[in-house]
Amino acid sequence: MIKLIVSDLDGTLLDHARQMNNRDREAVRTAVDEGFQLCIASGRMYSEIKIVMNGFNHRYHAVGQNGATVHSHDTELMASSVFEPEVSSRLLQATSGYKQFVNFVSCSDDSYYMKKRTDAVLPYEARIFTAGTEHGDLEADLKEDKIRCSKIAYFGEIDELYRLKAELNDQFAGKIETFISDKDCLDVMPLNVSKGIGLSILISKLGLQPNEVACIGDSFNDLSMFALTEHSYAMSGSHADIRNQASHIVDCVADAIDHIKSYNRAFEGNTEMVLPPNA
Repeated sequence: MIKLIVSDLDGTLLDHARQMNNRDREAVRTAVDEGFQLCIASGRMYSEIKIVMNGFNHRYHAVGQNGATVHSHDTELMASSVFEPEVSSRLLQATSGYKQFVNFVSCSDDSYYMKKRTDAVLPYEARIFTAGTEHGDLEADLKEDKIRCSKIAYFGEIDELYRLKAELNDQFAGKIETFISDKDCLDVMPLNVSKGIGLSILISKLGLQPNEVACIGDSFNDLSMFALTEHSYAMSGSHADIRNQASHIVDCVADAIDHIKSYNRAFEGNTEMVLPPNA
């Protein structure tokens, strides 16, 4: 029986205007009222997740920054991860000459930094729900461990980001994880940090088994969660490679929740499920 519902935010629970539609909001609220545990798993910081989930009275767990932070429903920080100082400093140095990208350095305390707030930076910063800080000498302070980095996000053209991803994976092999998390965003994480690993920490602490968890997402950074459980739901508008690795395809979170409830009823022997795999 499924006991924990896990949902990504952008492109999944949030639309392209970064809003939650009424049907999805009501479906999530009803699921929690009916006894399901809820987890929001996002590349966003925990402070942003709290803004999105305002009105749910902390009735949710949170895997933030692609697994760099894990919070329980009572806001306890259960786990956090950061880069080795030299690695984060070298990452910024290695990409400092790439003017086609905008990057932000995020920390596990939900602060984030940019080297300079330029006109190119502003549209991307506007997509973040909290304010960042200018910091001209990030490389030095990262190396000296004055700033502890949990994620570096690069924004730009998708083809350029794929090339950057390959280059960084080669140059920093065995030291980083990389995920295309949006149509114009590459997230670079410490080694062995992902949504799937963060979720594994949470379900272990909750005393659940992977087959008691259902995951809903739309991006490549969600695939590590899909790999954990037989109950994975990809959004119908997601990339084919993501849909192909999910056990179900849905148009919205509410549809996934309807199917999860149907699965539980079938599990208890009351009825048949309403949505076949990969429908």
